[in-house]
Amino acid sequence: MSNLPNINTGQLTSMFSSRLSSAYNQLRGDLGAPQTATETIDKLVDRINTSAAVEDRRTAVLGLKGLSRDWKEDVGFRAMTPLIAVLEHDAPYDVEIAKAALETLMQLCETAEKPAKDDLGLKFTDAFLEQPKPLHTLLSLLSNSPSFYPRFYSLQYLSQLLTSRPSVAQSYIMSAPPPGVDGILSVLDPAPPPGSNNNESGQQQQPQLGGGATEMLRNEALLLLPAMLAGNADLQKIVAFSGAFERLFQIIDSEGGVEGGIVVQDALTVIGCLLRFNVSNQNYFRELSLIPAIPRIIGFPSPLPADVPSPDEFALQYWPEQKIYNTGLVLGLIRMLVGGPGGGNQTAMVTGGVTRSLLELSLASNAPNGIKSQALNTLTPILLSSPANQDLLSSLLISPLVAVHADEEHPNGGFVRIPNKPTAVSLVTAVIDGDPSAGGRGLRGRAAGVNMFEAYVSGNDDARIGILSSMIAPPLDNPNANFPDQPQSAGSLILSGLLDLPHSSEIQFDPYRPLFSCLLLSHLIRNSEHAKKLARDISISSGDSGDSAIADDEDKVSLVQLVVGNLMMAAREQTDCVNRAAKEGLTHGPSPEEEDWTRVMVGYLVLLCTWLWDSPKTVKEFLSESANLQVLIQPITQTTGIDPLVQGLSAFLLGVCYEFNREPGEITRATLHPILHSRIGPDQFVSRMARLREDPRFRAVQPDAFDTEGTDATAAAVADGETDELDEGLELWFDWAFVDFWKNHYYTIQRSIAIDPDAVRGSGPVDDGETAAIIMSLRQKLKAQTDEVVQLQSKLEALTKENKQEKDTLVHEVDSLSSQIATLTTQLQETASSRSTLEEELSTLRNEHESLKTVAASAASTKSELESVSAELSSLQANHEKASSELGLAKASSKFRETKLKDLEAKVKDLEEKAKSAPPAARVDNSALEESQKANEDKTKEIDELKKSLEDSKAALEKAEKASSEKKELEDKLKSSNDKFKSSEEKSKELEEKTLTLEKKIEELETKLKASSASASANDNDNNANTGGGSGKQAKKRVAELDSKVKELEKSLEEEKQKREEESKEHEDLLVLLDELTAKRNVDKKKLKENGLEVSDDEDEEE
Repeated sequence: MSNLPNINTGQLTSMFSSRLSSAYNQLRGDLGAPQTATETIDKLVDRINTSAAVEDRRTAVLGLKGLSRDWKEDVGFRAMTPLIAVLEHDAPYDVEIAKAALETLMQLCETAEKPAKDDLGLKFTDAFLEQPKPLHTLLSLLSNSPSFYPRFYSLQYLSQLLTSRPSVAQSYIMSAPPPGVDGILSVLDPAPPPGSNNNESGQQQQPQLGGGATEMLRNEALLLLPAMLAGNADLQKIVAFSGAFERLFQIIDSEGGVEGGIVVQDALTVIGCLLRFNVSNQNYFRELSLIPAIPRIIGFPSPLPADVPSPDEFALQYWPEQKIYNTGLVLGLIRMLVGGPGGGNQTAMVTGGVTRSLLELSLASNAPNGIKSQALNTLTPILLSSPANQDLLSSLLISPLVAVHADEEHPNGGFVRIPNKPTAVSLVTAVIDGDPSAGGRGLRGRAAGVNMFEAYVSGNDDARIGILSSMIAPPLDNPNANFPDQPQSAGSLILSGLLDLPHSSEIQFDPYRPLFSCLLLSHLIRNSEHAKKLARDISISSGDSGDSAIADDEDKVSLVQLVVGNLMMAAREQTDCVNRAAKEGLTHGPSPEEEDWTRVMVGYLVLLCTWLWDSPKTVKEFLSESANLQVLIQPITQTTGIDPLVQGLSAFLLGVCYEFNREPGEITRATLHPILHSRIGPDQFVSRMARLREDPRFRAVQPDAFDTEGTDATAAAVADGETDELDEGLELWFDWAFVDFWKNHYYTIQRSIAIDPDAVRGSGPVDDGETAAIIMSLRQKLKAQTDEVVQLQSKLEALTKENKQEKDTLVHEVDSLSSQIATLTTQLQETASSRSTLEEELSTLRNEHESLKTVAASAASTKSELESVSAELSSLQANHEKASSELGLAKASSKFRETKLKDLEAKVKDLEEKAKSAPPAARVDNSALEESQKANEDKTKEIDELKKSLEDSKAALEKAEKASSEKKELEDKLKSSNDKFKSSEEKSKELEEKTLTLEKKIEELETKLKASSASASANDNDNNANTGGGSGKQAKKRVAELDSKVKELEKSLEEEKQKREEESKEHEDLLVLLDELTAKRNVDKKKLKENGLEVSDDEDEEE
């Protein structure tokens, strides 16, 4: 519509009117003459074939659509080919013409519910499917059309074609070019969110529609797929490998699992079509890891740890009719996936949480009884011969629900979850007492529980022994007796249901309780002599036997005798019911009470037949009481007032006693033979068993008699509140396990009575018939023994596996010990190498010790030199002090004399100048002159004396300077001695560091030697048996040598330490002397300065 030019409404109306009027005129014909339907159809077909305008062809197709309702045959024969041409050429580009063409074809190909061979719809369907191209066009239109109606009608037309001609349509779909099947499955994809781009990966962009339109197409595709997949395994594989499982599970999850409506039902139906009878798809389903998604569909939070209880939301749910139907379909899918025992899907069920969810659904929820019975029937193949699933049931604890009536504590009634109990106990409780959440009702679920119990104990000897070991009655002082929910074991529950009977027919009781208890015990002991022995060893005192028929206050009674006693009591009560009915004149049939007691008798006889079969010791115990034979003989010989089932089972049990009476006792085969041939008779014996085989109640028992699916299961589950009405027409006398057992062995028992009592003990066979009977008996025995051998082989394999694991553990330990020995050997080698290293270090220490000795000797000589130098220094200091004092005096006198001399010389110069400057003519006084001459002479003498004293002082100064130079030399010697002393100190410090490192090394060596000695001793203890202790003695010897060497090293180190301590003392003495000399030097310098002597700069710096 977006490609049309912009025109107003009036123009559009006038255009449509003109085209409609022209089409009407053409149909009307010339001059308005009326036309027949055939002529009109021909003209419309001609318009389709010749008109170039799409509008004209669309109008013609719409006309054919209107005529096809009333003139289906004419339109079909004349217009089928043009309609197919329109579908191929015009429909992909025009939505309206596509819609009209598809609607017309659907009307032409429509058939009756049960079409006849000449049905017009089938003929036109064959015409459409004459070539594959029209159907390929439908698939292309479904994949590529951008509009809703072409795709919607394409799906409906495909469904119609597949219903009418499935094989042809399926072959055309398989040969269709791409997208083909993918185009159909793409309809199942959810609608993309607005604004998303589906063409990011370069694939063909799918047409986008609104959410409602997408869901309508999806729902129509779900209706199409079952018809498309029916009976074609190859097409099922193609669809499965094209991603159908993932898409379908996505739809189920989006709809909320089983809470969803009819869409979930359709999706589950498609999954069932893909899985039913298709092993390849079943394996592919498991490989896709979709099995763990099944619990999520039924609302169970998987994976859930075994120690975490199931949530209340799962245990308590609302169950509308659609949810019940969807859950039944899920259970059916699980049964398809499991198949037979030993498959890979059994393990996937337990790892994926399916087994846990089904156990919780069937035994600890408020699901309808129909769903619970289906869940139990689904668990039966899962548990059969599957140790993983059986172990889960043995270890799992569940919390069942109990229905409560309205009271003060629970005003509205409802359900209460009881404390956790083992799943096996809950299963036995549900079978014997009925479903507690349904008030004990639900025969269908109880029967399904019997089948599940059989699968649980089949091949599971641990479970059998565990339950049989717990078959003891609670003590009289049971501390739990006052509790409303007394904790009981599975065995005690079976024993209680087996032995507790009312004393009178007037008391209302559940006859199925002892019947189901007998069936459960039969499954525990079937084909296992060990289990039969455990049951045979059970004995109960009369006080603990409750309401059983046998009462003995002193001795304990075995379980076999208790069962026979209850059988006697049931027979007596049944006879009383018959007599009471005869007195009352009731002849229309057995009363309900009589039928109940008959059912109880059937249960006990079924148990005894299973127990005594191929168990001579049990037969001996049964025949230990002569009255027990009368319990079997009386029903066989009785003509009226007894049920044929009881007669046939009694005859079979008597034959079993005759066949397997091989232990010595009071009643032997010879005793039984005349009873069978004289008192009963072979004909009557065979007739009783034949009557049992032909009884409708016996023949009605089938393997899946209570395994209902589909509509029956839904009807049973929906009518949850009408369980009594459902169970009213349902009765149970046997389970399939016993019926199969009886059918396999009744011929052997029938022929066994014809064998001479002593024939089996060694006498040859009487005739070929007897030989055949013996062979059949031996075959049956061989089969049972073969089963036991298989079980023993499985145990042997388990023990072999355990031994292998132990062997692997021992090998691992030996390897670890070998590695430890190798480690110890390497440690010994390392000890030897460390020993050589220690020897080298010891030699190095010895060399260093010798060098230390030389250093000590040089230090001693240095000490003697220092002593002599100090003596010389002390003498020099004394001389120096004396010279310094004299020098000070000389310097002072010399200075005084010099100053005086200078004054005299100045005076002399003044006199000389005055003399020169005196006038010659002046008259000089002679006396004055003489006096002056004398004075001059005196001055001259003084000058000479001063000069002499000056020279003496200079000589004294030279002596003092010489003494100071000598002092300087002595100080230089002292400085050199100090340097030597400092070097000796540095060497002593280095020696101390070396000594510390050596001590550390020695400590490390000592620790290594101790570790090596310990490892050597351990190695000696570990390897003493193999090596005779040789390597250990060598290691001890080497350790002793290393210890002695370490002791020598320690001794030498102690001596070295003593020498070093002495040297350090000598060094300390030298340091004290040096300090004293330095102090004396400082005192001398101070005195020199005080006396006026100068001290050189280097001396000041030394200060």
